[in-house]
Amino acid sequence: MAVVIGVDAGGTSSRAVVATLDGHVVGHARAGCGNPAAVSASHAYAQLKAAIDGALAGVDRGGVVAATIGLAGIEAVTAELEALFPVPPQVVGDVVVALAAGTPDPSGTVLIAGTGAIAAKIIDHTIVGTADGFGWQLGDEGSAFWLGRQAARSAVRARPGLLTELVLKHLGAHDHEQVAVIAQAAPPLALAELAPLVSQACEEGDPAAAEIVERGAALLARTFHEVHEPGTPAVLAGSVLTNDGPVRRAVRELLAPSAPVTAGPGEAAAAWLAARTVSPEAPHRAFLPS
Repeated sequence: MAVVIGVDAGGTSSRAVVATLDGHVVGHARAGCGNPAAVSASHAYAQLKAAIDGALAGVDRGGVVAATIGLAGIEAVTAELEALFPVPPQVVGDVVVALAAGTPDPSGTVLIAGTGAIAAKIIDHTIVGTADGFGWQLGDEGSAFWLGRQAARSAVRARPGLLTELVLKHLGAHDHEQVAVIAQAAPPLALAELAPLVSQACEEGDPAAAEIVERGAALLARTFHEVHEPGTPAVLAGSVLTNDGPVRRAVRELLAPSAPVTAGPGEAAAAWLAARTVSPEAPHRAFLPS
């Protein structure tokens, strides 16, 4: 039985799927962050190996005919990466996988807001333009990290309200002054863990959280419009934009004229891209049913 491997290596987790050429899933697994641009190479490759090996458990490796991995920051196959797969993998940008997760069209615009944030214009599954994606130090506006940092900034300034209460409780801080100490002692990207608190507080009417949501959505919409060509498909991806919540709803409202669709699982899209290298007519709907 011929099968393909699809891997989506995100900043939070790595997900792998093994499927037949007609989209039937025979293996699936998840592990930690597998992006060498976000963590050490040894840790990233260990997590990717865990996800790939887990998905291949019980599957004849000799039946693997193609593999695709969506990975930010790496454009070529390294020896370490190739060693993880039964066959040499095709490496594509995570934004290319995200577009394929939302539409079979090879061209369009994808807006991703997960731990980070980026928008990309894609033509024939090739990135031709991007906006933001500058990392937590210089950009990623509207991302989970950005939302979490705004929440921490609001709490450290002792702005009264539910959001501050939730942040203090989450961090185990006794008062607002401890927020800075705890935040600075943790890895920077840990602030992304506070993003759900913004959504929770906003849903319950907290003014500070509502302001953060409104501003974050506006920043994401601006990023999208920097690269979007009207009339082409638009896809929303990443946890901030695929999980129901106030940011997702606000962004969808702002981008309503572009009729954005929500991306499905990135690993399924990567598997479809892999299948297309062997069978160009591989049905998108079979891998990503709407």
